[in-house]
Amino acid sequence: MMRRQVTTQVMALVIGLLMFANTSAATLGWQDTHVIELRGKQLPMLLGMPQERLSVVRWSADEGFAPVPFQIDEYGAADLVWFASTGLHREEEAGIMAPEDMLLLKASDAGARAPKEVEPEYGSLVAEIKVSHRGDDYYFYVVTDSPRRSAETYVEHNLTTGVTRTASYTLKVDPKNELNWTYLSHVGYQGEGSIIDTLKMRMSAGFMSRRARVTLDNHNLRPRVTGFKVGPIRSVMHLETRVVITGISVMKLQLQAYRYPDHYEAHSHAVIPALYKAMLKAPEVTVSIDGNAQYGATVQTANSEGVEAVVKGEPNVLQQELIDKGLDANNSWILFNSQQNFSLLAYLDLPESLADTPLALVFEDDKELENKPEQFPGQLPNLGYALKDWPPEKELRFSVKMYFDQSLEGQDIASYTHHRTQAATVVVKALGNSETH
Repeated sequence: MMRRQVTTQVMALVIGLLMFANTSAATLGWQDTHVIELRGKQLPMLLGMPQERLSVVRWSADEGFAPVPFQIDEYGAADLVWFASTGLHREEEAGIMAPEDMLLLKASDAGARAPKEVEPEYGSLVAEIKVSHRGDDYYFYVVTDSPRRSAETYVEHNLTTGVTRTASYTLKVDPKNELNWTYLSHVGYQGEGSIIDTLKMRMSAGFMSRRARVTLDNHNLRPRVTGFKVGPIRSVMHLETRVVITGISVMKLQLQAYRYPDHYEAHSHAVIPALYKAMLKAPEVTVSIDGNAQYGATVQTANSEGVEAVVKGEPNVLQQELIDKGLDANNSWILFNSQQNFSLLAYLDLPESLADTPLALVFEDDKELENKPEQFPGQLPNLGYALKDWPPEKELRFSVKMYFDQSLEGQDIASYTHHRTQAATVVVKALGNSETH
């Protein structure tokens, strides 16, 4: 009798999980992979408030108002997350909500719209955040002076070991050099070992002439950590490195790495002195990921027009066709499908002022080619972006965003890339006595 009861319970649990999985795939796919990012200027009723007074809740008929994980990151110069330790300038006082500061929420934590007459047990409602996607609306509420906080967190990042774990992926990097990725796995991946070999960043230029060319790689750049925080929604690392060519310190490169529940972002910023812009000829910056023996994987790009290249361990015509078709600031995504239940969508984000920067596709597929630093022989494949020449402005700024996912079988690729890279539609409404700070 006991065995039958246990068996019945197990079957009910399995059926319940399957029903949840099917519901999730049908209705929560978008929410599960998106983080809502709101600038302070989108939340004018919060400007000037001490951040410690703020919290976020959702509404449901069963729970009433319940706290959800949220994160507020302060921003400073160069539109980078601000750390006092970096020396970057910040206009506003630390700890006070400012126009460029960012409130982060995970879309899957949203709830229903609260009835107008309902008030939270603790604190006061000051803002309603409506998130819309494909005709459906989801809601968050900002509360002041409530002691209640959610204990849930979506990102675990250990700076000492270099290990990051989320519900979707595990990433290991050299704790002494953020650029040297050593291991990446993703839930459901059916291959063996690490999906990737490493992340690669290179800066090259001719000194006084195009022929006397110097190239810096992960080893030469070796950024050092000058700021770090882990929040429930993402972790933020601030790294700095001096770009030295032929013994001359050309510029200071600032990098920020963001680890989200389902993706990774690398933001770069540098100020280029006019003197060195004149001295360095045909400069190029490349950022790419080298795969680990991803034979049979397919690659498409925003400009591929249906062309899909297969990774074979040797260059071929279709790969060259993708390279020739190129990329540009408005069409920059690269889609890698391992065919082993893992996909990676890369997206290059350039500010409008740098939208005319010449951009090229990096696509190396060669089992014999060495292109250090790397753990495993060959480029299988090495995929990414090359920014060519100096921007017209004195600032070089760009970000590379890498979205991790499972199989894309049966999905419309254009629709998928749009949904992963585009922000949700958000409407903010002031509530209660939100004018009082």
